[in-house]
Amino acid sequence: MALSKRTRVAAAAVIVVIAAVAVYSLFPYVASTKINNLQNDQTTYIYGTVVSREAFGNTSVFGVNDTSGMVYVTWNGTLPANGEKVLVHGTYRGGTIFFFKYGLFEATSVTPWLI
Repeated sequence: MALSKRTRVAAAAVIVVIAAVAVYSLFPYVASTKINNLQNDQTTYIYGTVVSREAFGNTSVFGVNDTSGMVYVTWNGTLPANGEKVLVHGTYRGGTIFFFKYGLFEATSVTPWLI
């Protein structure tokens, strides 16, 4: 028994939606670098939860925590809310002194991520 054209189109649409949701859900984990693996002058994505936030004039600073650590992010845009999941693109500037890792992540984009 052959499926009607309408049924095939509906099935294809469902498959496309499921694939889009899967890609959206996995993208932050695949594209991002763990915070404890950041290297000086590395441009990348980080993904995590906003744990603190402050505004200083035109610059916002907020902490992002993933399962490996926390880093402060500088951003010239609207501050994300505490507890919000964000995908941040930018460049890490920092290093290590006496086993203490320091640095800031200079954001070029901050995207709230719903998953």
